[in-house]
Amino acid sequence: MDRKQVKRGDKRKAGGRFSRRAVRIAAALLGTACLVITACSKTAVSSPKTKARTAETEYTQGQIRLIAATERNRYQNVYSSRLWSVTADGAGNTFEEKLKAQMGQFLVELTTINLMAGEQGIELTGQEKDGIKTLAQEYYHSLTDGDKEYMDVTQDEVYDLYCRYFLADKLVAELIEDKDLEVSDAEAKVIEVQQMAFDTREEAEAVLTQLQEEPAVFSSIASKHSKDGQILFSLEWKEDMDSLEQCAFSLEQDEISGIAEQDGKCYIQKCVNAYDQDATAARKSSLAQEKKTQAFRRIYEPFAGEYSVKLAEDTWNEVDFSQGEGCTSDDFFELYHSYFSK
Repeated sequence: MDRKQVKRGDKRKAGGRFSRRAVRIAAALLGTACLVITACSKTAVSSPKTKARTAETEYTQGQIRLIAATERNRYQNVYSSRLWSVTADGAGNTFEEKLKAQMGQFLVELTTINLMAGEQGIELTGQEKDGIKTLAQEYYHSLTDGDKEYMDVTQDEVYDLYCRYFLADKLVAELIEDKDLEVSDAEAKVIEVQQMAFDTREEAEAVLTQLQEEPAVFSSIASKHSKDGQILFSLEWKEDMDSLEQCAFSLEQDEISGIAEQDGKCYIQKCVNAYDQDATAARKSSLAQEKKTQAFRRIYEPFAGEYSVKLAEDTWNEVDFSQGEGCTSDDFFELYHSYFSK
């Protein structure tokens, strides 16, 4: 049973790898966050096809430093600068080296998608360029002197980078706009149940008899008699649910189940939220994005398999995470998605 403990009021910080937050191609036009670029690249890199065409990413050092500073600060503003010298994997790579590798992958993939847009004949309109220009001005003017000193980026370079990012968004939107990507409330449904676990059926029957007399005290009885320390669970609907999950989803609001048996244990459940509205909405968005990602992968991967896109050899020459203590800006991508989701 795939169970998640519910923690009330747990507001988790956005985190994870670089691509999980920054690389959200299609987010602005499709309204959701996604992993399109990273997901595409994993399959494309292993493609057995011979790459007949080569290309090099064309980013200025200012643009490289802007992206590097954004992601460095996103972590550093939370975890401190001591993070970068810590070993991140068994190969001895530091967190700084790992993050630079992920950013390099992002730059390669962004270039690949822009090449794809060119071959598809997809371009930015004058109105779109005007909007991006306004955004670039807003971002550039928000930078502090410390940000500008470390990034050493011009407003024109900011504008150009936003244009590349917007073009990738536009390509994804146009390529999958006619796909059936709807997710129903039923398939995204999330419920909450309280659950007791017992080693024997006799124990479960005794507690069930008590519950029939005092159904309102389920949680207090569970805390005394359940063999499992966790009582409250959040469950997601799925097609391949086990018998215990099926039992939970068959319950109405505040209904208590009979005795369910699974893997040598007995269980009694109570549905305390037959439709978790917020969790269902979040899962619906996530499932929709997965469909969008998969739809784009099917188009992107054959194209990426024909190209060998490489970073310039001097890409990281001027990027040192130990420098620029006065640089704290971390909202380059956040500002983009906020601006174009209005």
